[in-house]
Amino acid sequence: MKVIILAAGQGTRLRPLTDDRPKCMVEVNGRSIIERQLDVIYGCGVSDKDITIICGYRSDVLKSRFKGTDIQFIVNEQYDLTNMVCSLMCAKELMESEDDIIISYGDIIYGEPVFRKVLAAEDDMSVVVDDGWYEYWAERCENPLDDAETLMFDENDYLTEIGQKTSELTKVQSQYIGLMRFKGEGLKKMLLLSEEAERRSIKGEALWRTSRNYAKMYMTDLLQGLIDEGNKLRAVHIQRGWFEIDDCEDLKVVESKL
Repeated sequence: MKVIILAAGQGTRLRPLTDDRPKCMVEVNGRSIIERQLDVIYGCGVSDKDITIICGYRSDVLKSRFKGTDIQFIVNEQYDLTNMVCSLMCAKELMESEDDIIISYGDIIYGEPVFRKVLAAEDDMSVVVDDGWYEYWAERCENPLDDAETLMFDENDYLTEIGQKTSELTKVQSQYIGLMRFKGEGLKKMLLLSEEAERRSIKGEALWRTSRNYAKMYMTDLLQGLIDEGNKLRAVHIQRGWFEIDDCEDLKVVESKL
Protein backbone atom coordinates (compact mmCIF):
# COMPACT_ATOMS: atom_id res chain seq x y z
CA MET A 1 0.00 0.00 0.00
CA LYS A 2 1.23 3.47 -0.96
CA VAL A 3 0.10 6.92 0.18
CA ILE A 4 -0.07 9.81 -2.29
CA ILE A 5 -0.43 13.33 -0.88
CA LEU A 6 -1.65 16.03 -3.27
CA ALA A 7 0.20 19.22 -2.36
CA ALA A 8 0.88 21.12 -5.60
CA GLY A 9 -1.44 24.09 -5.07
CA GLN A 10 -0.47 27.70 -4.49
CA GLY A 11 -2.83 28.41 -1.60
CA THR A 12 -3.66 31.90 -2.86
CA ARG A 13 -6.42 32.36 -0.27
CA LEU A 14 -3.85 31.88 2.49
CA ARG A 15 -1.58 34.70 1.34
CA PRO A 16 0.61 36.26 2.65
CA LEU A 17 1.32 33.02 4.54
CA THR A 18 1.98 31.21 1.27
CA ASP A 19 4.14 33.89 -0.34
CA ASP A 20 7.27 31.89 0.45
CA ARG A 21 5.99 28.35 0.96
CA PRO A 22 3.46 25.86 -0.41
CA LYS A 23 0.05 25.65 1.24
CA CYS A 24 0.86 22.40 3.04
CA MET A 25 3.79 24.08 4.79
CA VAL A 26 1.61 26.71 6.48
CA GLU A 27 1.95 26.30 10.24
CA VAL A 28 -0.93 25.53 12.55
CA ASN A 29 0.03 26.41 16.12
CA GLY A 30 3.70 26.10 15.25
CA ARG A 31 3.63 22.88 13.20
CA SER A 32 2.92 22.69 9.48
CA ILE A 33 -0.12 21.00 7.97
CA ILE A 34 2.01 18.40 6.17
CA GLU A 35 4.07 17.58 9.28
CA ARG A 36 0.88 17.03 11.27
CA GLN A 37 -0.46 14.80 8.54
CA LEU A 38 2.75 12.78 8.31
CA ASP A 39 2.83 12.35 12.11
CA VAL A 40 -0.54 10.61 11.85
CA ILE A 41 0.44 8.48 8.86
CA TYR A 42 3.64 7.36 10.58
CA GLY A 43 1.67 6.63 13.75
CA CYS A 44 -0.48 4.25 11.75
CA GLY A 45 2.53 2.24 10.59
CA VAL A 46 3.27 3.75 7.17
CA SER A 47 6.95 4.42 6.46
CA ASP A 48 8.65 7.14 4.40
CA LYS A 49 9.38 4.86 1.48
CA ASP A 50 5.65 4.27 0.96
CA ILE A 51 4.77 7.98 0.80
CA THR A 52 4.79 10.12 -2.34
CA ILE A 53 4.06 13.84 -2.30
CA ILE A 54 2.87 15.53 -5.50
CA CYS A 55 4.28 19.03 -5.24
CA GLY A 56 4.33 22.08 -7.50
CA TYR A 57 4.34 25.62 -6.14
CA ARG A 58 7.49 26.23 -4.08
CA SER A 59 8.41 22.56 -4.30
CA ASP A 60 11.93 23.56 -3.30
CA VAL A 61 10.74 24.47 0.21
CA LEU A 62 8.96 21.14 0.63
CA LYS A 63 11.86 19.08 -0.67
CA SER A 64 14.31 20.96 1.54
CA ARG A 65 12.20 20.32 4.65
CA PHE A 66 12.15 16.56 4.06
CA LYS A 67 15.64 16.18 2.69
CA GLY A 68 17.21 13.05 4.11
CA THR A 69 13.94 11.11 4.32
CA ASP A 70 12.80 8.36 1.95
CA ILE A 71 9.67 10.30 0.96
CA GLN A 72 9.31 10.42 -2.82
CA PHE A 73 8.51 13.68 -4.61
CA ILE A 74 6.86 14.13 -7.99
CA VAL A 75 6.56 17.67 -9.36
CA ASN A 76 3.52 18.89 -11.27
CA GLU A 77 5.32 21.43 -13.44
CA GLN A 78 1.97 22.84 -14.58
CA TYR A 79 0.58 23.34 -11.08
CA ASP A 80 -0.59 26.86 -11.96
CA LEU A 81 -2.59 25.63 -14.98
CA THR A 82 -4.06 22.40 -13.64
CA ASN A 83 -6.08 21.01 -10.77
CA MET A 84 -6.27 17.93 -8.52
CA VAL A 85 -6.81 15.21 -11.12
CA CYS A 86 -3.86 16.32 -13.25
CA SER A 87 -1.70 16.50 -10.14
CA LEU A 88 -2.69 12.96 -9.19
CA MET A 89 -1.98 11.70 -12.70
CA CYS A 90 1.60 12.94 -12.38
CA ALA A 91 1.93 9.74 -10.32
CA LYS A 92 0.24 7.59 -12.97
CA GLU A 93 3.30 5.40 -13.49
CA LEU A 94 3.50 4.74 -9.75
CA MET A 95 -0.21 3.88 -9.53
CA GLU A 96 -0.03 1.57 -12.53
CA SER A 97 2.68 -0.44 -10.76
CA GLU A 98 0.73 -0.70 -7.47
CA ASP A 99 -2.41 -2.47 -6.32
CA ASP A 100 -3.42 -0.29 -3.37
CA ILE A 101 -3.29 3.51 -3.13
CA ILE A 102 -4.47 5.92 -0.44
CA ILE A 103 -4.90 9.50 -1.70
CA SER A 104 -4.93 12.45 0.69
CA TYR A 105 -5.27 16.15 0.08
CA GLY A 106 -2.30 18.06 1.45
CA ASP A 107 -4.33 20.84 3.07
CA ILE A 108 -6.24 18.77 5.62
CA ILE A 109 -5.43 17.73 9.17
CA TYR A 110 -6.83 14.54 10.66
CA GLY A 111 -6.22 12.30 13.64
CA GLU A 112 -5.20 8.65 13.68
CA PRO A 113 -8.81 7.41 14.10
CA VAL A 114 -9.68 8.95 10.72
CA PHE A 115 -6.67 7.50 8.92
CA ARG A 116 -7.24 4.10 10.51
CA LYS A 117 -10.76 4.16 9.03
CA VAL A 118 -9.38 4.34 5.52
CA LEU A 119 -6.72 1.73 6.37
CA ALA A 120 -9.51 -0.63 7.41
CA ALA A 121 -11.57 -0.03 4.24
CA GLU A 122 -12.04 -3.24 2.28
CA ASP A 123 -13.83 -2.05 -0.87
CA ASP A 124 -12.09 -1.43 -4.20
CA MET A 125 -13.10 2.24 -3.97
CA SER A 126 -13.58 3.97 -0.62
CA VAL A 127 -14.19 7.64 0.17
CA VAL A 128 -14.06 9.09 3.71
CA VAL A 129 -17.10 11.26 4.53
CA ASP A 130 -17.86 13.33 7.63
CA ASP A 131 -21.38 12.91 9.00
CA GLY A 132 -20.75 15.64 11.58
CA TRP A 133 -19.86 18.28 9.00
CA TYR A 134 -22.66 20.83 9.59
CA GLU A 135 -21.50 22.24 12.92
CA TYR A 136 -17.96 22.65 11.55
CA TRP A 137 -19.15 24.32 8.35
CA ALA A 138 -21.28 26.69 10.46
CA GLU A 139 -18.09 27.84 12.19
CA ARG A 140 -16.35 28.36 8.86
CA CYS A 141 -19.05 30.37 7.07
CA GLU A 142 -22.27 32.21 7.82
CA ASN A 143 -24.34 29.91 5.62
CA PRO A 144 -22.91 26.35 5.46
CA LEU A 145 -24.61 25.73 2.13
CA ASP A 146 -22.60 28.52 0.54
CA ASP A 147 -19.57 26.24 0.63
CA ALA A 148 -20.91 22.71 1.12
CA GLU A 149 -21.41 20.37 -1.85
CA THR A 150 -23.76 17.48 -2.40
CA LEU A 151 -22.90 14.08 -1.01
CA MET A 152 -25.51 11.35 -1.07
CA PHE A 153 -25.37 7.61 -0.59
CA ASP A 154 -27.82 4.72 -0.82
CA GLU A 155 -28.96 2.19 1.76
CA ASN A 156 -25.78 0.17 1.16
CA ASP A 157 -23.50 3.18 1.74
CA TYR A 158 -22.54 3.50 -1.91
CA LEU A 159 -22.19 7.08 -3.11
CA THR A 160 -24.83 8.29 -5.57
CA GLU A 161 -23.78 11.95 -5.87
CA ILE A 162 -20.79 14.06 -4.86
CA GLY A 163 -19.34 17.50 -5.39
CA GLN A 164 -22.30 19.37 -6.89
CA LYS A 165 -23.40 22.81 -5.74
CA THR A 166 -26.75 22.83 -3.96
CA SER A 167 -29.10 24.97 -1.90
CA GLU A 168 -30.85 21.91 -0.47
CA LEU A 169 -29.60 20.58 2.85
CA THR A 170 -31.26 17.23 2.16
CA LYS A 171 -28.71 16.63 -0.59
CA VAL A 172 -25.80 16.90 1.84
CA GLN A 173 -26.04 13.71 3.86
CA SER A 174 -22.36 13.98 4.73
CA GLN A 175 -19.29 15.87 3.48
CA TYR A 176 -16.25 14.81 1.47
CA ILE A 177 -12.94 15.48 3.24
CA GLY A 178 -10.30 14.66 0.59
CA LEU A 179 -9.18 11.21 1.77
CA MET A 180 -9.85 8.08 -0.27
CA ARG A 181 -8.53 4.66 -1.25
CA PHE A 182 -8.42 2.67 -4.50
CA LYS A 183 -7.49 -1.00 -4.64
CA GLY A 184 -7.26 -3.69 -7.31
CA GLU A 185 -9.90 -3.27 -10.00
CA GLY A 186 -11.04 -0.02 -8.41
CA LEU A 187 -7.61 1.52 -8.96
CA LYS A 188 -7.53 0.32 -12.57
CA LYS A 189 -10.98 1.75 -13.24
CA MET A 190 -10.04 5.10 -11.73
CA LEU A 191 -6.97 5.33 -13.97
CA LEU A 192 -8.97 4.33 -17.06
CA LEU A 193 -11.64 6.91 -16.31
CA SER A 194 -9.01 9.61 -15.98
CA GLU A 195 -7.72 8.64 -19.43
CA GLU A 196 -11.27 8.80 -20.75
CA ALA A 197 -11.76 12.24 -19.21
CA GLU A 198 -8.63 13.49 -20.95
CA ARG A 199 -9.78 12.01 -24.27
CA ARG A 200 -13.23 13.58 -23.97
CA SER A 201 -11.75 16.93 -23.05
CA ILE A 202 -9.48 16.93 -26.12
CA LYS A 203 -12.51 16.18 -28.31
CA GLY A 204 -14.64 18.81 -26.58
CA GLU A 205 -17.07 16.20 -25.24
CA ALA A 206 -18.97 16.48 -21.95
CA LEU A 207 -17.22 15.24 -18.79
CA TRP A 208 -20.13 13.74 -16.90
CA ARG A 209 -21.67 16.46 -14.66
CA THR A 210 -18.91 19.07 -14.79
CA SER A 211 -18.36 21.93 -17.22
CA ARG A 212 -14.64 21.94 -16.37
CA ASN A 213 -12.14 20.48 -18.83
CA TYR A 214 -9.68 17.75 -17.91
CA ALA A 215 -6.93 20.14 -16.84
CA LYS A 216 -9.22 21.81 -14.31
CA MET A 217 -11.03 18.73 -12.98
CA TYR A 218 -11.48 18.36 -9.24
CA MET A 219 -11.22 14.93 -7.63
CA THR A 220 -14.96 15.12 -6.95
CA ASP A 221 -15.53 15.43 -10.72
CA LEU A 222 -13.61 12.20 -11.22
CA LEU A 223 -15.48 10.48 -8.39
CA GLN A 224 -18.83 11.57 -9.85
CA GLY A 225 -17.72 10.23 -13.22
CA LEU A 226 -16.95 6.87 -11.62
CA ILE A 227 -20.41 6.85 -10.02
CA ASP A 228 -22.14 7.78 -13.27
CA GLU A 229 -20.30 4.98 -15.05
CA GLY A 230 -21.83 2.48 -12.61
CA ASN A 231 -18.93 1.96 -10.21
CA LYS A 232 -19.43 1.32 -6.50
CA LEU A 233 -17.75 3.86 -4.22
CA ARG A 234 -18.20 3.02 -0.56
CA ALA A 235 -18.74 5.86 1.91
CA VAL A 236 -16.44 5.46 4.93
CA HIS A 237 -18.17 7.36 7.72
CA ILE A 238 -16.51 9.50 10.37
CA GLN A 239 -17.80 12.00 12.93
CA ARG A 240 -15.42 14.95 12.73
CA GLY A 241 -11.76 14.42 13.76
CA TRP A 242 -10.41 16.45 10.84
CA PHE A 243 -9.98 20.04 9.60
CA GLU A 244 -9.60 21.73 6.22
CA ILE A 245 -7.51 24.86 5.76
CA ASP A 246 -8.49 26.89 2.70
CA ASP A 247 -8.06 30.46 3.96
CA CYS A 248 -6.96 32.51 6.94
CA GLU A 249 -10.36 32.26 8.61
CA ASP A 250 -10.15 28.46 8.43
CA LEU A 251 -6.74 28.69 10.04
CA LYS A 252 -8.14 30.69 12.95
CA VAL A 253 -10.89 28.11 13.49
CA VAL A 254 -8.42 25.21 13.42
CA GLU A 255 -5.92 26.87 15.74
CA SER A 256 -8.69 27.53 18.25
CA LYS A 257 -9.54 23.80 18.25
CA LEU A 258 -6.06 22.28 18.41
